Amino acid sequence: MVKKAEKKTAVKKAVKKKVKADVPGKAEELAFICAKTADDHKADNVITLKVSGLSVITDYFVLCTGNSIPHLSAISDSVIREVRAKMNVRPRVVDGTAASLWTVVDFGSVIVHVLSPAMREQYQLESLWGDAPKIETLKLLAKKSL
Repeated sequence: MVKKAEKKTAVKKAVKKKVKADVPGKAEELAFICAKTADDHKADNVITLKVSGLSVITDYFVLCTGNSIPHLSAISDSVIREVRAKMNVRPRVVDGTAASLWTVVDFGSVIVHVLSPAMREQYQLESLWGDAPKIETLKLLAKKSL
């Protein structure tokens, strides 16, 4: 049996090796990477909402739609991979699966919602957060590409 002191040491070492869960002051860049990755993987209706003045939970929501279970899975997986590759950030939580038709990837300052068309229509997150300014993702992508 492993002693309690040895267990605590092993846990502390594992925690130190963890990749950061968020990058303070880089929320806009993180939101851009998430939106661009979703767009690159053919997600439909990619919208970024700036909710920093309306919510203490996060600064940005990135909403996008996938057309099938494999497509939903590919979008969320690629967002996670791309953010880790470019910013060395892992999500705090990934909730839902492609099979549930709604996956939430929480990076702290940015929360990505990957929804099926039916879920997007049913929950209408854009209306729910109607006071939040929409950042025209395609314009943002074009501006950042220049």
